[in-house]
Amino acid sequence: MAPASTINGDWWELTNTGDTAINLAGFQWADTEDALPSTDSNFFPSFIINPGQSIIILEENTSNEAAWLTNWGLDSSVVILAMDEMVDDSTPDGDTFSGLSSSGDGVFFYNPLGQLLSSFSYGSAIRGTSFEISKSGVSLGNSVVGEFGAVKAANNDVGSPGTAVPEPVTMSLLSLALGGLLLRRRTH
Repeated sequence: MAPASTINGDWWELTNTGDTAINLAGFQWADTEDALPSTDSNFFPSFIINPGQSIIILEENTSNEAAWLTNWGLDSSVVILAMDEMVDDSTPDGDTFSGLSSSGDGVFFYNPLGQLLSSFSYGSAIRGTSFEISKSGVSLGNSVVGEFGAVKAANNDVGSPGTAVPEPVTMSLLSLALGGLLLRRRTH
């Protein structure tokens, strides 16, 4: 695959599968499991995620959102929280997105008290391909074009950002412990 471009940032997706809106202020995520807060954590801004709503947490600045959406063939109705919209609590580094490595990494999602709600870890990954995760947290493997809503982006990445994933009942995505929040991730 070609080297990363300005519209090729890592991303993961969070879905509220519950029946109440949740304000993400104070929620955190990191790419390492640790006692939070830490210099590796990324704090969410005050943002309401409504029941059934999915948002994409993107390793791009807001100025690149339109190009990223176009790359994936998505319209502006897809909600993105770009890395420059996250709250930087680890000054002076200014890093508001824990990079997701293709040699192995993870997404760890914490409530405002720093309690781990859900996580997904992986070993080596295929650059440019997202993972699908079962409701029980088991990896279903790499995204495949035509399965579970996965498509090929203009830059040849494969995944299903912002797409309702049509899965059998036994293959629904990972549901987090708090309010039915759900996550899905991609690495490049």
